[in-house]
Amino acid sequence: MRYCVMQLTPCCYPMPKCSIKRSFTLLSLAKTMFLLKKSVKLIIFSLICTFSGVYCYAQSEPQFAAAYAIPTALNPAAAGRAGQFEATAAFRKQWLGFTDEPSNLLLTIDKEIALLKNFHGVGAVVLQDKAGPPTMLDMALNYSYHIYLADGLLGLGLRLGARNVKYDASSLYTAVSGLSDDYHQESDQAITSLDDSQTAFDVGLGAFYQTQRSFVSLAFLHLTSPELEFKNGALFKVRPVVTLSSGILLGHNIKDKAFEPRLSMRSDFASLQLDMTLNVNIRQKVWFGLGYRLQDALLIGAGLRLPIGLDIAYNYDLSLSSLKRYNTGAHEVVLRYLFDLDTQRATKNYKSVRIL
Repeated sequence: MRYCVMQLTPCCYPMPKCSIKRSFTLLSLAKTMFLLKKSVKLIIFSLICTFSGVYCYAQSEPQFAAAYAIPTALNPAAAGRAGQFEATAAFRKQWLGFTDEPSNLLLTIDKEIALLKNFHGVGAVVLQDKAGPPTMLDMALNYSYHIYLADGLLGLGLRLGARNVKYDASSLYTAVSGLSDDYHQESDQAITSLDDSQTAFDVGLGAFYQTQRSFVSLAFLHLTSPELEFKNGALFKVRPVVTLSSGILLGHNIKDKAFEPRLSMRSDFASLQLDMTLNVNIRQKVWFGLGYRLQDALLIGAGLRLPIGLDIAYNYDLSLSSLKRYNTGAHEVVLRYLFDLDTQRATKNYKSVRIL
């Protein structure tokens, strides 16, 4: 679930929980209703400016229903786990129906390499999270040390990167010419001072273990709790995040048909997100899935593997929370491409037979 700056309640900035106490006339009623629809961004971000020096917390990681298809985005230890060169791209549009609804773009690459008689996973992650005026951009390098055990592959990972947060004050609503009031002004210095961009160093650690039938992933992200200080004095702080996920393939012949239940948990120690999904994989070419995100959404997904090594997946989140009256859900598309490079590979390759 997405969280706003300055609060730990579910974000719904297009729908402010505010109380405007004023006497309404027929003229002021129409005027105020118009302004109310646009005012939420002003309310949230003017708080940032007004209370300079106060810490502003935001959700550290955007959610993806197909997080299992892009494990390196949440765990550096998963880099190189496929044994092949792997490139993924994911795009998500959340809460359609809201103005300036959140959108996410994710790009990852990774590969297993042999170096100094050992095997390692290396990769990179670029993640953009845009929700209204603020845009967060993460850029990171992933490293994983691979240990091949009797039954599977253990990866121990490190992430080094940076987080950039940019505010675009021009997208904030102030007032229509001639309609300024006690709550909106055409020229508001508190709003224009929001135009800023800051970057902070970021670190993450993780462990990833997989066999032919199962996997377990544990990661700790934003361990340095990056702080970004803006020119108006506001401090933007990123909370550390812990992620834990696991899955297992069930079936007599998993290459023909397999059932895969998965459990995924993520927490910033102030909130908890829990996803439970069940996928059906058919001949490693097609899959269908159904899941539930605790107190938030029903998850529906499907995927297809093409002969050229390209996987295509689509996921739809049907909102079940109190926001379901105001949005038509979330849409997500994931592309993954796998191919071999002429480099030395481990003699024991425990690449999972999971499609995505």
